[in-house]
Amino acid sequence: MEKSVSDAARLPATPGTVPEPIRLDMMPGPAHPARRLDFTETLAGSDSPHRSLSTFLLDLYAAAVREEVGHFERCFFSLLEEFVPFDAGWTGVATQEDNRPVNHNSFVYHLPENFFSEWLRIRAHDPLADLTRLVYGQAAVIDIARRDVDPIFRTWADKFGLKHLMRTCALDTRFGLIGFLSVYRLDPERPFSAAEIATIETLIPHLAAAMRINRTMQLFRLGTEVVTETRRAICDAYGVIHRADTGFAESIASAWPGWNGPRLPDAIGQHLQSQPEAPFLCATHRIEINPIAGLFVLELRPRSLVDRLGSRELETIQHFANGASYKEVARRMNISPATVRHHLRSAYKKLGVHDKTQMALLIGGVSARQQTPS
Repeated sequence: MEKSVSDAARLPATPGTVPEPIRLDMMPGPAHPARRLDFTETLAGSDSPHRSLSTFLLDLYAAAVREEVGHFERCFFSLLEEFVPFDAGWTGVATQEDNRPVNHNSFVYHLPENFFSEWLRIRAHDPLADLTRLVYGQAAVIDIARRDVDPIFRTWADKFGLKHLMRTCALDTRFGLIGFLSVYRLDPERPFSAAEIATIETLIPHLAAAMRINRTMQLFRLGTEVVTETRRAICDAYGVIHRADTGFAESIASAWPGWNGPRLPDAIGQHLQSQPEAPFLCATHRIEINPIAGLFVLELRPRSLVDRLGSRELETIQHFANGASYKEVARRMNISPATVRHHLRSAYKKLGVHDKTQMALLIGGVSARQQTPS
């Protein structure tokens, strides 16, 4: 039975436009050594029919843990082509709009740079992009030579030499995201066999799980600070959440009652597009923004008293709390002593402190968080 696409995956797009996805294939970097080397003694014998699957999965999950976003996708394709031969591939994450996918990130393997832009022109003619026919976990296969293939789609495939196409999808029910994998063969005499199709269908949930692990590990790499109230998520430039810590969604919902994702509230999404280099502040929370491979790692925590300060006020009290005199602070900041006093009076009032000792305690807590390695 066909599984319907989740309503949570239906996101509005700007009328008449489909945005370009994040190009994860632009991330350079070598892969780590194969994980199978760690388990040589425990792998099944070379004559076992399950040995190749075992080694593939060992390498896949090792890549999920060890590789950066973008590098992981490259590792996956290089592993998969040893297991199920193909000539080119495409993977990424999408949401649904009018029964067609809107791609949020994209990784192409052994395909030219204009592949996606050319596909976007014929998206409405691509039978693999008709989400009314989608069955999660089930491969859809096309022989481009078949007479019933849309001629516009055939022209596009011929431009890239694609003769046999296979696409499989998995659904992330938490955020309504569609993960897809497409593999292509260029030889018209080499269709995908029934066994190869079954293998891809077997592996697609593992790819989805490994990608989730990969994004989660990215959160952990940036999440070694000791501030326990910090919650993290990975999103794209359109504000769609790809992965999140437990508690992140709840924190967002507490600040925006009625929000249920998967797209971040409009105020945060607009901030990502206009000021991604600056933290986002709302009445109750502060969100630090860290770009990674075209995506963003968001680090959300409750606002502190210090968040009430302007940048010049914070710089002034940091110098002052560290023992500098009015004149020294003025010299370091290239401002007058009178301006230093103005910033200090304003900071004291906002923070509700009355002397340098109290100020130093507050600033010390902030500095400790800022200096924790990530």
